[in-house]
Amino acid sequence: MRKRCLAFAGLASVALIASARAAPVTQDDFLVATTGNLVALCGAAETDPLYTAARNFCHGFGIGTYRALAIQEAASRAKRKMFCMPPNEPTRDQAMAAFVQWASARPSTLASAPTDGIAEFLISHYPCR
Repeated sequence: MRKRCLAFAGLASVALIASARAAPVTQDDFLVATTGNLVALCGAAETDPLYTAARNFCHGFGIGTYRALAIQEAASRAKRKMFCMPPNEPTRDQAMAAFVQWASARPSTLASAPTDGIAEFLISHYPCR
């Protein structure tokens, strides 16, 4: 499970490379009211004055959400899991870049709660077979 958490946290780093948003990060983005705010933080440009804070926040929020979802899955009696990580898990950077790209292409997801956005991403990218 630790490996899975690290893989999801990797979602955070790559977003920086795949910056989906050109506008600078704002203090309001750190309130993370929407998935769009999380995408803004995770996709911050390296030249942004809040880049380091945004990246660190993105990693922490991503790992925390992933762990909560994984614990919920483990405690569930459901026969089918929401998502299944592949044996060759993506790095944090790869996963976050994929999350930023995926969420940026879905305006309805950008308006949703950030935890819901992460859950939707995991379900769509890592379905159980």
